[in-house]
Amino acid sequence: MSGYPAFVKKEFIENIKNHRFLIMFAVFLVFGMMSAFLAKFTPEILSALAADMEMNSEPVALDAWKQFYKNISGVGFSAFIILYGSCLSGEYSKGTLVLMVTKGLSRKAIILAKYTVAAVLMTISYWVSYAFTYGYTGVLWVDTKLPNAALAALALWVVGFMYLSILMIGCVLFRQTFTSILFTGGIAAVISLLGIIEPFAKFSPFNLTTQNIDLISGIAAPSDFILPTLISVIISIMGLLIAIKLFNTKEL
Repeated sequence: MSGYPAFVKKEFIENIKNHRFLIMFAVFLVFGMMSAFLAKFTPEILSALAADMEMNSEPVALDAWKQFYKNISGVGFSAFIILYGSCLSGEYSKGTLVLMVTKGLSRKAIILAKYTVAAVLMTISYWVSYAFTYGYTGVLWVDTKLPNAALAALALWVVGFMYLSILMIGCVLFRQTFTSILFTGGIAAVISLLGIIEPFAKFSPFNLTTQNIDLISGIAAPSDFILPTLISVIISIMGLLIAIKLFNTKEL
């Protein structure tokens, strides 16, 4: 695969220089730092703002994880898609892809390198966020023995790769950043809608984003996540292969 290592290095440097990684890292880090604090102190803040408001129950460690999964699966991954929705559009507009391909860089290497760098940077941001949530939860609550917290986080992380693969198809098909992002959202919406139709519901990858708390609290079993995880991995691999195939035939 001609030029892959060199192009990966180039992508890492570019993502640092254009602050794409810094922005994503900051977004995930804020959620990692704030999830536990929001869960712990929001009732007190609301009570202070409205003296007649009574909270029905004291916040527990599980509430911190609710905040984490809600923030990451919503705003966190949305920011990731928006930031990397331009991963090819800039190359198209500058005409650099034609130059790189004519100099011997394989088209497959371009897609794989961009996917690799985005996946690695997403992984770093995600697990740092998880580590901060885990740490602050331990500080703010005495009893934090929640089963399968890491497994639930692993399941959500897998969904990030699925989003990225779908995004890569959009970036190959469309030269405009907005259209690529819209395409990703549309495909994700279709997969989500299929997930509410029986018998597809129990296989839906979006179970990995909506049943995390059920897994941690013991309502759902780890075995319930096997098929959705497998489907997510299959979609991720297929999406990447489709993006490569489309890019191989696309006029630059």
